[in-house]
Amino acid sequence: MLSLSIPLVTTLLLGSTQVQKALAFIECSVLNYGAVADNKTDLGPALTKAWQECVIPQVTTTVASDVLLYVPAGNYLLESTVTFDDAANWNLHIAGDIFLPFNPSLTGTMLTFENCENILLNGPGAIYGNGYRYRPGGDLTLYPSRPRLIRFQNCNDCEITAVTLYDAPMFHVTVIGNSNEAHDMSIIASHIGETDGFDMSGNNNYVHDVTVENGGKHECVTVKTPTNGFVAERITCRYTGGCNIGSFGSGTTGVDVQNVYYSDVTISNSDAGVMIKSYPNCAGTVKNITYTGFTLSAAAYPIYISAFWEGGTTDTGTLQISDVTFENFQGTGTPTRPAVLLDCNKATPCKDITFSDIVLSDTKANSFANACGSGLSGLSGC
Repeated sequence: MLSLSIPLVTTLLLGSTQVQKALAFIECSVLNYGAVADNKTDLGPALTKAWQECVIPQVTTTVASDVLLYVPAGNYLLESTVTFDDAANWNLHIAGDIFLPFNPSLTGTMLTFENCENILLNGPGAIYGNGYRYRPGGDLTLYPSRPRLIRFQNCNDCEITAVTLYDAPMFHVTVIGNSNEAHDMSIIASHIGETDGFDMSGNNNYVHDVTVENGGKHECVTVKTPTNGFVAERITCRYTGGCNIGSFGSGTTGVDVQNVYYSDVTISNSDAGVMIKSYPNCAGTVKNITYTGFTLSAAAYPIYISAFWEGGTTDTGTLQISDVTFENFQGTGTPTRPAVLLDCNKATPCKDITFSDIVLSDTKANSFANACGSGLSGLSGC
């Protein structure tokens, strides 16, 4: 009988031929650190222990998939938050299904990667948030501090893919950092609200080939400040609040969002198509934004720029929105709202808002205030 040496090198002698096979990765299974696939035992401590005792000591390369923090197939309960601080160069591989409990005192973010570099989070498993239980009867105020699912905070060169997220109590994925990528995954939530899909900020982030269904007024794939360089492609949004920039909190100064590109987006049965949304007392810059190749079906507010989106009518802001292009939009809106609504600050009107190939039906007439550009009848030139 042959003796196989694992995990380094396995030598097989087949006749006179010698074959060497190197193990491609190191696996740190949570089952070896206290996890039980019984949907009763808290997975949180096992994740932390496996990371600290197995993953960290064995990270020796900059290839994230060389070391796996592994959640095998099975059902797991996650009833405590986990933070991976100063994490770098490893893979959280979720093959099982993770379930959040209903716990009114549970708050924070369930999985946080902080100050991290080159982290891969992938499936084929899923996380079930049981969010509908935190918003009974559609009441969004009963548990205002309910938990979020995943957050990358001050992280660069990270990737999330092939994991399915179901019904977060609050938001699903928040990414703050540079050169991160989310792709080939789905988010599916109850049609209640306050369950953003992807909230992205930082420089040169990329979201592509994702599907989001989350209900009501909340985001599909959205850009927050500050951002310089963002691309979203091949996005499907169902029952969402659209693909947006903002909103920016009341009184926010120093808004800085530029060089944003959305392409090949399908939006259906949603409260909006695309929006740039703010309060009337914000200040800063939003510029060089392109939305192209949108197919809309029953999308309220198909194209909407508003300095007054989230309350207030006193126009004291100086948010400068300029060089925004909308091209190749087709489909339907809703009969009670305009296809295009531009409502900008008086002190800093929206400038160089360009439209081409906009074919939207089942809407009210377009409406423009404090905006100039080209491509639509009634829109003043700059």
